[in-house]
Amino acid sequence: MSVGLKAYISVDLEGIPGVAGLLQLIPGQPLYGEARRLITLIVDSVAEELYKCGFEHIVIADSHGYMTNVIYTELKTSAWLLQGFPRPFSMVHGLEKEKYDAALFIGYHAPAGSSEAYLSHTMSSSTIQRVYVNGELASEYYLNALYAGEYGVPVVMVAGDEALREHVKKHTPWAVFIPLKKGVAWSASLNPPLREIVQKLKESVKEAWNVLKSGKARPLKLANGAEVLVEVKREIVAELASLIPGAERVDAFTVKFKAKDAVDVLRFVELVTFLGAAAKVLLPR
Repeated sequence: MSVGLKAYISVDLEGIPGVAGLLQLIPGQPLYGEARRLITLIVDSVAEELYKCGFEHIVIADSHGYMTNVIYTELKTSAWLLQGFPRPFSMVHGLEKEKYDAALFIGYHAPAGSSEAYLSHTMSSSTIQRVYVNGELASEYYLNALYAGEYGVPVVMVAGDEALREHVKKHTPWAVFIPLKKGVAWSASLNPPLREIVQKLKESVKEAWNVLKSGKARPLKLANGAEVLVEVKREIVAELASLIPGAERVDAFTVKFKAKDAVDVLRFVELVTFLGAAAKVLLPR
């Protein structure tokens, strides 16, 4: 492997162990500070082990909600911290700007349309019902892995809800998967002891490093573009989304889009999500 190895860590909050309800997920709620400490501890542990493996430059992309969850002053490693919302290609912003050797997705959750998954959703639980890419039920993990692959970056490790395991196994079988929690209902989860999780994360980073060194990890690519179907929860969102160039309204709740590459795919899904937020302001209900 060459010197100057770079890793990109995208970290979400729903898949972090010990996070078990909206009181922890939303700024201003009484338990949000506890969730912030947990996400900071988890992602810093991953960064620490990556440095031990020989990575020299690490970026942590804070990727939940307003994307200001990780506590900057409590990071003990030398990782750079990307924060703030909105930003283009939100959870994987910046992957296109410099060459990274590996991407790791931490705290991720199952896609909208999953059962027995904790807070399963795709991009926005209030706007999107389901997303399909070439007929495949798409998660944030899948959309972001495709985006990373467009720039030659392989996903080598995914950690989060147990319900995401099969998606990872299907699309990036080389990636090390570590369950951080198990959904027992949409708004309830079973969480292993934190000490065990941190130790397992460190072991998994070493395993992912070995996968990368072996050459088994590869960028996830679309063969010939993709047909994207986005099912939304409000008719007004589908109506607005049909105004996006190249989009076609299939029915009251579904919009279809022909994407030339993974960048197009993620851009379209994000635009629909933002239109959903705008619709809430225009026609709240």
